[in-house]
Amino acid sequence: MRLDRRDTLKWLGAGASVPVLAATHPAAARVTVVSFDHGVASGDPLQDRLMIWTRATRAGEDAAGVTTLRWVVAEDEQLDHVVAHGEVATGPERDHTAKVDVGGLKPGRDYWYAFYVSGLRSPVGRARTLPTGHVDELVMAFVTCALYPNGYFNAYDHVARSDKLDAVVELGDYIYEYGSKPDDYGMANGEKLGRRPEPPHDLVSLADYRTRYAQYRRDPDLQAAHARAPWICVWDDHEVCNDTWKGGAENHHEKTEGAFQDRKANAMRAYFEWMPIREPAPGMAREAIYRNFEFGDLASLTMLESRLLARSYQLEFERAGDIPYVLYDAAVPGQRHRVTDPKTIAAVMARTPEGGPPHAPYVLGPDVEAVTRYISDPNRQMLGPEQERWLQSTLAASAQAGRPWQVVGNQVIMGRARFPNVAPLIGEPALAALLTKLPESRRKEAAAFVELSRYDMPFDLDGWDGYPAARARMDAIFAGAGGGNAIVVSGDSHAFWVNQLHDAGGAQRVALEFGTSAITSPSIGDGAGGFQLGPVFMRQNPEVSFCDQLAKGYVRLTLRHDQAIGELVQVQIDAKPYVASVLGTWRLRPTSGVGVGPVERA
Repeated sequence: MRLDRRDTLKWLGAGASVPVLAATHPAAARVTVVSFDHGVASGDPLQDRLMIWTRATRAGEDAAGVTTLRWVVAEDEQLDHVVAHGEVATGPERDHTAKVDVGGLKPGRDYWYAFYVSGLRSPVGRARTLPTGHVDELVMAFVTCALYPNGYFNAYDHVARSDKLDAVVELGDYIYEYGSKPDDYGMANGEKLGRRPEPPHDLVSLADYRTRYAQYRRDPDLQAAHARAPWICVWDDHEVCNDTWKGGAENHHEKTEGAFQDRKANAMRAYFEWMPIREPAPGMAREAIYRNFEFGDLASLTMLESRLLARSYQLEFERAGDIPYVLYDAAVPGQRHRVTDPKTIAAVMARTPEGGPPHAPYVLGPDVEAVTRYISDPNRQMLGPEQERWLQSTLAASAQAGRPWQVVGNQVIMGRARFPNVAPLIGEPALAALLTKLPESRRKEAAAFVELSRYDMPFDLDGWDGYPAARARMDAIFAGAGGGNAIVVSGDSHAFWVNQLHDAGGAQRVALEFGTSAITSPSIGDGAGGFQLGPVFMRQNPEVSFCDQLAKGYVRLTLRHDQAIGELVQVQIDAKPYVASVLGTWRLRPTSGVGVGPVERA
């Protein structure tokens, strides 16, 4: 049904009044002011439908009451040609957010939408349904890791100014759970920029998470990006707390913060309230937000869930007791030889003061063999068997349908990367001088990182490298899709990556990975005083074609039938106005056989 503007305004009851009168008798009337302080958003587009979202902020004598909003979806920005409309009620039970699944739309079309209450109109948002049939081109922006205090959300503004944009794909860490103490994550910059998290403590309760989302969504750059195009989102860890797995998290402390499952439930509830995402169908686990989107004959986008549903416990280098330590002989510079003789071990440890280092040339270091045995257990999960089966059938169906591209939205880096050993490249004297230049607050942590880098271990035990059996199953899924070309786009690392993913034997390229850097979150390079570790990763890891550990920004992926173009867009985070540029562009041509071809820098 199409309504003209005059009928629409009559139906909406448009007028000059913004207050809502909450009583029928004038003498008893209570005035409540309603506003749209958090903008609008759309998400999870399908061929005939999409989600639209807003929040009705209430202030005054009845701030906790129920608000009935009217909404419209139109074919034009002026909202003259309305194609769908309705009402939605919201109140304190869902933090006054409103989310509508609008159906009956046409495929591959731009739509505009808005909400109304008592004559007040929300900002107008733009959305686009998924196409059917032949598609010439698809453009997506991949974003992740927005630490509010560490910098301005300039990358969101840059996304919002895109000339062409079909969807924004959010790969997790949309919010962070940390507080605003001086030593909290990102607060060194937060104090300088006046960006202090609300509430000022770690998020635990439902009210905590709601308050943090509300603060993020007041940011005008984030509002602009939401209003520009539909978002397709998944969570990573910080939507709950750092380094989550299905049964807990590194940054959760039961003695002071209660049961982890309660905290997780609070976090998930707030996420579903504030994000324009469809919730899992009845009968599915609330954590099961993996899903698929098809863009005509050109591509599919498959979103994974690798945190809350099935992930096994991950080892942490920083967590006491996780990593076993053994004795090494470091007499030869740049080498570590494990000491296995019991008498030597006993003699050295007898002379070692409690809590101190052993005497030269001996050092204590991680038991690499024990770590490798633990993480290689084939029963360790990232996705779980059910999601793996779903992914295999979904990718195979996409390839069999003739789509040249199978894009996989993935939270954590999939490329194999060992600890970046800097010493052989710059020399021990230069490395010592680098550590000396660091602020005292960072020096101890950086020195521990350097010491770990001397051992041949996976760099990120929280990423796919910490789950090699699950990664091998992914390799088999990619290889078994047949006829398609898999492009993985990953978040979490706060760095840019271009990785050519091979099978475990290194013989077959099974997929290409673009790792997107953070909107604002700091990297290990930032923690090392701005030292660029990217070339070290590139030199020491065959799968890593490119890595930049300092730049912030997002990945713009353009797909055509004859090529995929990945642009690493770097955006300044510490100033307004800001500077943005393309750090590098890579091109992949489709192949018809198993796996993918080589990536080329354009």
